[in-house]
Amino acid sequence: MPQFFLPPQALTEKTFRLTGPEAYHIVKVLRYQAGQALVLFDGKGGRFEGVIKEIGKDGSVTGTLTGTIHGGEAREPVDIRLYQGLLKSSHWDWLLEKGTELGVAAIVPVTTPRTVVLLHEAERAKSKSERWARVVMAAAKQCDLDRLPEVRQPVEFRDAIKACFADASKSMTLLAWEGLSPATAGETLRLHLREADQARGAGPLGVNLFIGPEGGFSEEEVELAESLGAVVFGLGPRTMRAETAAIAAVSLIQYEFGCL
Repeated sequence: MPQFFLPPQALTEKTFRLTGPEAYHIVKVLRYQAGQALVLFDGKGGRFEGVIKEIGKDGSVTGTLTGTIHGGEAREPVDIRLYQGLLKSSHWDWLLEKGTELGVAAIVPVTTPRTVVLLHEAERAKSKSERWARVVMAAAKQCDLDRLPEVRQPVEFRDAIKACFADASKSMTLLAWEGLSPATAGETLRLHLREADQARGAGPLGVNLFIGPEGGFSEEEVELAESLGAVVFGLGPRTMRAETAAIAAVSLIQYEFGCL
């Protein structure tokens, strides 16, 4: 059964009201009628059952929540925050989609001197953020997820890497760099991940994963990351596209934590 996003402002006690794209999909695409059941999710791990009470003349959908659906996504032992060098539009949308499917906790666009795409204008960034949110939402609904990754505003690499170490008590920071070829992730990454897993205690381990833009990270950026305490690792002898490297690295981390 399709599921529909229920933002906090759409919920009042046991009733809900949907407008915009979600209501349009329900009314115009699926042709739902009053009395039909819905599955709703809040993007934070909650999934609910609801029944349509009324379809307004303005296309809005109002209804009643009838129950909570248990047994959704299990909380994973690792929260991956993907700090990705900002990519060209089509590649970035693909990364958002696949990162959402894999269940990353956050996706942070990072700008560097080698970043091909730069966002300078506030309005342009805002419009892109809205499109990014739509891509993430579509992927989550397609894969029946109940959590949405946080897609943040673009940030410069130096600011992002330093912020990761402001409170690193329950997190680790990783940086993939092709300059270590032909070193593989297994040679450098597995031991650090297992040590962090043993030391994390209760709750998931936060992993800040940095992947460079199309031009890769510079040696100066890698040196800064290492000086702060980041683990630098390689992904083998192949030269991957930036978005491919991101998905490969996320999958490796999840595999080590038993999430795949």
